[in-house]
Amino acid sequence: MIGSQQGNPNIKLWPPQHIHFIGLGGVSMSALAEALDEQGFEVTGSDTRISAQIQRLRAAGITVYEGQAASNIDGADLIVYTTAIREDNPELAAARASGRPVMHRSELLASLLAEKQRIAITGTHGKSTTTAMIGTIFLELGDDPTVFVGGGCANLDGNYRWGQSGWAIFEACESDGSFLEYKNCSQVITSIEPDHLDEHHDFASLCRAFTDFVATADSGGFVVYCADDSQVEAAIQHSPAPVISYGLSLGTDVTATQIMPSEGGVGFTPVMQGEALAPVYLPVIGRHNVLNALAALAVAQQVGLDVAEAGAALANFTGVGRRFEEIGRVNGYRVIDDYAHHPTEIRATLQATKDHLGNRVVAVFQPHLYSRTRYLMDEFAAAFGNADVIVITDIYAAREPPTDEVSAEELYERVQANEPDKLVRYISTADEIVDFLLATAQPQDIVLTIGAGDIRQVAEQLVQTAQQSQHK
Repeated sequence: MIGSQQGNPNIKLWPPQHIHFIGLGGVSMSALAEALDEQGFEVTGSDTRISAQIQRLRAAGITVYEGQAASNIDGADLIVYTTAIREDNPELAAARASGRPVMHRSELLASLLAEKQRIAITGTHGKSTTTAMIGTIFLELGDDPTVFVGGGCANLDGNYRWGQSGWAIFEACESDGSFLEYKNCSQVITSIEPDHLDEHHDFASLCRAFTDFVATADSGGFVVYCADDSQVEAAIQHSPAPVISYGLSLGTDVTATQIMPSEGGVGFTPVMQGEALAPVYLPVIGRHNVLNALAALAVAQQVGLDVAEAGAALANFTGVGRRFEEIGRVNGYRVIDDYAHHPTEIRATLQATKDHLGNRVVAVFQPHLYSRTRYLMDEFAAAFGNADVIVITDIYAAREPPTDEVSAEELYERVQANEPDKLVRYISTADEIVDFLLATAQPQDIVLTIGAGDIRQVAEQLVQTAQQSQHK
């Protein structure tokens, strides 16, 4: 339950104390843990498996237990959990039974950033990249902000940065409604589309959550919003703060002209309140990233940074991990991994690949969550028009129990029906996918693994296997 400690004046973060994280391997939890460890807190945590992220935390001196047991919380003054942690989890159940303070991750982040000027970035798509772009602009222009982002970014030296200035730039996650913890912030709203309906039940409820979030904006700050999205337009009508629109449609406060895709990125000319600025070059591809950059430039303008310098700073943006991230080049083709897990994101990634690279695309998609696949089946089935070869693999359950209500085989059949002239396959295991790709991919192809689960491992295994065969 989000907000279980609202109004409890007895939970204090300082002086530094012992904080235990249940499910420490997640990108948001690990960032919080590292930030608190850096500030002198005793940090422990647990997870069901030891990932590369967990190993890195252990190398930094943080105690992480493999597996979850009530004894793991011994000595902890505060226990932190996420929505993915069920109430019958032994550590969460023990914490509640003992009467010790328990906080949702979002409550802890809100408390940690309470004294800073905060910019919260939310929306169905583009949160991580937009957050990282804003953080990069601040850093390049001499500020030292605190940043929490949902993926690794070389500009920030990781997925978070604890800065010394008064600014905090962070993702506000709508998936479980926890973004409602972040009150009195300036905001960026990128998009509102059907997603996370397992939590919000229907699209109308999700839209109401965004409206409620916008209503909490800092009246002395600003709300930057994408006017290309009609649902976002509706939500920002409830903003108590001044609003600034961006987008590629007519009439927005911040827009772009002369968009020019190239193999390595995209150039464009920003136009702010009708005035064309110096051309900007982004070293990441896609019109969706032009939109993310426009949001970042709008924020730069609102906080008083030099917008021309902000545009120039974006030329140094390195991107975010798992966002069109090249894993390797083997056998004459490029292997790229992308986090897209919503139909709109898949279409944007495939469109960008065609626009910028023009090559044949071999797409391997791992659906993420049974609920998302079920709710958006029609949209997923129609999302692969710009792929030439399509592989559908099993659904990554994440926090959900298995169900017979939906399957990857059903999605495969629907995609095959929509793309009758293309090679479409359902393949269940990573080894079999790699074998298929080795036999099917051709020189100059783009092999693209897509999804929010562990499909990246297929890309890594493909590169490793191909390299080994080359050296024999």
